[in-house]
Amino acid sequence: MEAKVAFEKVGKMLNDWYCFIRQNNIQNATKLREEIKNILPNMKENQNVLLYFNLIDSRFKLMTENYKESGDLLNDIKSKALESCTDDMIQYYFYFFSGLYEFYKKRFTKAINFYRIAESRLHKIPDEIERAEFNYQVAIAYYEIRQNYFSLNHAERALESFKANGMYSNRAATCQMVIACNKMDLLQYNEAEDIFKRAIKDAAQANEKRAEALGYFNLGICYERQEKLDEARQSFESALDIPEHQRSVYSVRSMYMLTRVLCKKGLIEEAQEWYKKASYEAAKAGETTYEAKLNIIKSLYMDLNETSLEKGFNVLKENNLWSDVAELSQNAGKHFKKKEHQVLAAKYFEEALIAKDQIQRLTEGID
Repeated sequence: MEAKVAFEKVGKMLNDWYCFIRQNNIQNATKLREEIKNILPNMKENQNVLLYFNLIDSRFKLMTENYKESGDLLNDIKSKALESCTDDMIQYYFYFFSGLYEFYKKRFTKAINFYRIAESRLHKIPDEIERAEFNYQVAIAYYEIRQNYFSLNHAERALESFKANGMYSNRAATCQMVIACNKMDLLQYNEAEDIFKRAIKDAAQANEKRAEALGYFNLGICYERQEKLDEARQSFESALDIPEHQRSVYSVRSMYMLTRVLCKKGLIEEAQEWYKKASYEAAKAGETTYEAKLNIIKSLYMDLNETSLEKGFNVLKENNLWSDVAELSQNAGKHFKKKEHQVLAAKYFEEALIAKDQIQRLTEGID
């Protein structure tokens, strides 16, 4: 009869697996996941270890962009994870990963509410990198609702810990980008550009291709906001030249921004080609908000269609994506002003102001 595997050994493997996930090391995380799955049937029975496996698996599925599977798994284990006898670590991970899932569903205030519950249990987990990971995720959630100073505070705390540990070059690079994005929102463009370029260089030296692509994407946004359209175009193309980015659902974002920049430059034929590619990938990935944003760009620059334009904005409003509404309304106002459509220009400048008010109201949904 085959000897049972001690659950302490499996627990150690689960910790190693989670470390690979935090490092965004997909190859090693995938390999170790298979080893753990093979050994679990021979493990001495321990419900906490099995629950821990499912929690980490939900995080793994988020990393590998299997969002629906991650959400289904969290829902399946919710009752067990929140039993009164469950330890603080399992409850922390449940709330933290639930926050991550809500973030990826673009429900940012819900994400922050889950993070706040998770934080009440975080102090019992003696792991500096976990605290850094928590601060990083909170930083990007606050950034999405434009709470820039809260976001900066959490990102800077996370960066200090990640830089002190050489195993987290990916997170150190992406943390720098969150800081730069906030600087960009605060109109500190030169400082933001310098940080993005440094993060891209650090990611490239560490062979962190996804982080490098993310850096180019964010640098492109920084250039576009300053109307440096040639530099923006080059940055988005650099992101799309990286194979790891091409294979990711996040490539839709770069295609969308490249389409937008080409439209602003008046290169409509080129923009139409990227619009087709981006629309196909967005539909395939179920990215309905990016389908809406792409249709806004098409209706604005390619074939002026006020009905379709309104329809696209309504999708964003229904999903409380007020930052996107504000930015795209501002773009629409500038475009119509340039085309001397004064009534439409005034309408969309007013829409931008209303959306900015709504961004502030998002914080009212945080408990």
